[in-house]
Amino acid sequence: MGPMTSIGKVIILRGVSGSGKSTYTRTHHPAALVCSADDFFIGEDGVYRFDGTRIKDAHKWCMRKFVDALRGMDSSQDREIVVDNTHTMLWEFSGYVQVAEAHGYEVEIVRMDTPVDVAAARNTHGVPLKAVQGMADRFQKVLPWWKETVVKGI
Repeated sequence: MGPMTSIGKVIILRGVSGSGKSTYTRTHHPAALVCSADDFFIGEDGVYRFDGTRIKDAHKWCMRKFVDALRGMDSSQDREIVVDNTHTMLWEFSGYVQVAEAHGYEVEIVRMDTPVDVAAARNTHGVPLKAVQGMADRFQKVLPWWKETVVKGI
């Protein structure tokens, strides 16, 4: 059996809170289906209410949405899926890469390279500078065979 041809594209976004991930998605992938743990915290009234005790539930929900999206697309669709989470450490996004590749999708990892002070000042969820710096400090490099694009501060 020969190499599998890609049936679509998955874009894994990486970046601290406020780094421009959502802006990048709206600008470069406006038609993409977006999977984000943040969406778990948006109520039926459209208001974002973060609950740190439910972060694990939010990430499980995000992965389920992602897998459902992969399974729900057929080869006649040319749709992209964006996973929009901070993904500072490899374990946080390697599962998305593996599942996407197993389903025949091309994967691109996009890292937002935004200065911590800029990101902290503009993040929409009120994440304090110290927490944003902590995210930046634990950033890990991707595996050498993964394709990563670095986007300088949006």
